[in-house]
Amino acid sequence: MIIDTVALEKGIRTEFNKAYHVAKAPPLDAIFLRVSSRAASEKYGWMGDVPTLREWLGDKHVKAASDHEYTLANKDWESTIGVDRNEIEDDQMGMIKPRIQMLALRAKAYPARLVSDLVINGTTNLAYDGSAFFADRTAPNDNLLAGSGVTDANLLTDLAAARAAMMRFHDDNGEDLGIVPDTILCPPELEPQFQKLIASTTHITASAQGIANVWAGSIKRVFVDSRLSDANDWYVLMTDWPLKPFIYQERKKPMLVAMDKNTDTEVFMRKRLLYSVEMRGVGGYGFYQQAVKIVNT
Repeated sequence: MIIDTVALEKGIRTEFNKAYHVAKAPPLDAIFLRVSSRAASEKYGWMGDVPTLREWLGDKHVKAASDHEYTLANKDWESTIGVDRNEIEDDQMGMIKPRIQMLALRAKAYPARLVSDLVINGTTNLAYDGSAFFADRTAPNDNLLAGSGVTDANLLTDLAAARAAMMRFHDDNGEDLGIVPDTILCPPELEPQFQKLIASTTHITASAQGIANVWAGSIKRVFVDSRLSDANDWYVLMTDWPLKPFIYQERKKPMLVAMDKNTDTEVFMRKRLLYSVEMRGVGGYGFYQQAVKIVNT
């Protein structure tokens, strides 16, 4: 069987693109801002420079920009599969198609994976202000809070404390930001409790059955990240603003690259066709004031 490599590559590329576009975006896409990049790196010196309005008396008051040294350098990412030429010659496209679809699925989910890494490493990685993203900052902007435990009553108590703390957060000018948290991010072990907490119309603790649950509807969504290894730590986020707690800076969208011609070394020497998905970008931190971590020791 003579392989038409042009038709083969076109067919596989079409299959990749179709699978990529129909794949559902992971839930964590809702907690990060996707920013288009046009260079090797991008500087976010404007972080924190969103002043509140004031009465216009006389000349306008122009706030001097505080040029934060927060830069995100794009990185290259790839995933490659090898296909034995015999599979093509034996007309086994049915065995190749799922692997191409999985490449597309992984590529669609990878920005959320990078953001998950940011969450996990948020107590050491630096935010735009030079402190760890989750840190014991000067009051009122402390976004690393001690939890009281993981019973239903503990979670209610700590959610109330986190919500109150976030509502008092200031911007870099000392102005109230008006933050109202809307999202909980937690490990799988805590999901049932949080889903019950936001859905139940009555108090979820056994000792207070029949009492109205004041938290019902106050949190819009609960996201679960299976990569959160500590089963007792969780996060409260504010995601409804145009700005988000996290950033995915996209330089190049995922694309399929092929090495499948008979003149290619890998094909000629090893009869192996290679298909890669390549993308370019990087994850970064947005406003730390939009996120709180609750730590239970």
